[in-house]
Amino acid sequence: MPAVRPAAQGPDPSVGDLLAAWLPGRRWFPGGHGVRAEPWLAVTFDDPAAAADVVVLLVRLVGGSLPGGRMVAQVPLVLGPPGDHGPGFIAVVRTAAGDVAVHDGAAHPAGWLTMLHAMGATGGRPDDALVAGGRVVAGEQSNTSVLLPGVPAPGGAGAILKVLRTVAPGPHPDVVVPQALTRAGWDGVPRFLGALEVETPPSVALRQAQEPPVETTTRFRQAQPAGGSTALAILSELVPDADDGFELACDHARRGESFAHLAADLGRVVAELHAVLRQAMPPGPPLDPEAFVAALRRRVATAVAEAPSLAPRAPQVADLLDDLHRRLPPLRLQTIHGDLHLGQALHGPSGWRLLDFEGEPQRPVAERGAPDLPLRDVAGMVRSFDYAAAVGGAPDRPGWRAEAAHAFLAGYRASAPPSGMDPPTADVVLRALVLDKALYEVVYETRQRPDWAHIPLAAVDRVLDRTR
Repeated sequence: MPAVRPAAQGPDPSVGDLLAAWLPGRRWFPGGHGVRAEPWLAVTFDDPAAAADVVVLLVRLVGGSLPGGRMVAQVPLVLGPPGDHGPGFIAVVRTAAGDVAVHDGAAHPAGWLTMLHAMGATGGRPDDALVAGGRVVAGEQSNTSVLLPGVPAPGGAGAILKVLRTVAPGPHPDVVVPQALTRAGWDGVPRFLGALEVETPPSVALRQAQEPPVETTTRFRQAQPAGGSTALAILSELVPDADDGFELACDHARRGESFAHLAADLGRVVAELHAVLRQAMPPGPPLDPEAFVAALRRRVATAVAEAPSLAPRAPQVADLLDDLHRRLPPLRLQTIHGDLHLGQALHGPSGWRLLDFEGEPQRPVAERGAPDLPLRDVAGMVRSFDYAAAVGGAPDRPGWRAEAAHAFLAGYRASAPPSGMDPPTADVVLRALVLDKALYEVVYETRQRPDWAHIPLAAVDRVLDRTR
């Protein structure tokens, strides 16, 4: 079992100084250069077969740009002799015991092997075979994923190891949900193979729990645990010969080819997901319509304040939310994906697979896993087709987007479990959730990519045109 101790009992302090300078430049690092990094805990492994010194540092991040002002990052490290500049090499540091080469353990085979051993996921195979052909997935931002074709899995295709870069105590949705779906026998997700979890003390988590809870659209909140099991890595079956859903959609858009048949099948798979989750996971609380709409209104006000282009549209947005408030019944909430878009789907020879159930990594774990309306997932996917049309440069962008979205919705509605809403109400709820997502996108693009703001702004106008 891994041992967890204070960081002072871990690597030499010079390693922590190195990380303080290295971390802000990582794509997955939340908050940027205004965040202070402080080593908190060191996780070590009693692995007699280890060929290198592997330690996982849990680093406290403190800064005003972080949710609640603080988070915890995971930094797996492989420490070796100064002449060893292997994969993930960061730098050589001088310690009291001599010079040490420091590597990012999420990119180093020794780090992968240590995690696989700790999970008991070797299947008796030799270490060289386990990591043969292993490679880090390019482009990942919030976590680090590693393709490991040599890891034993039921389908024989290998596994993918996801190293979580921000961690928190409590049940992790990307462990709990895929595990439940795998146990239910649903093949719309890569099979869950295991997770690396450690017991963490309450020091940081207690302070997090004392902060005001982040409000959700449903007022469904769970207290942050004071300490306990914290997920560090997740192992899932590798989907062979699969295409990233967003890249696949962009390719179709670029060539001006219809995506409708694939979108319709994706809609059916999302509907199956919601039906299986309703059975495999505990039921959520009743939706509080008053709180749901009030939270949407507050987010609208925030978006209008941050993106001046939205101000002329605010009265029509208010009208749509008034209509939603009049119609919305007290529905029963359920577990959903929570952050669904084309990039969370893979398409292979056997069809679509959905993945990455962790939600927004910078949100508290309890909020990410909170039950919600299934139509929130539907709205996220609808917005994703818009971006695929734009990024892919479809010759007829409006037509390509509309056809794909219509096919997806038709596929979803044909297979979705009863929602408890009549069709006109379901239509208003979906439009409100698409609007909510588009408003968030307008703010993001206004801040980060002003030349892209027209994409979600046009979506806002399409939703509001239905209310005129």
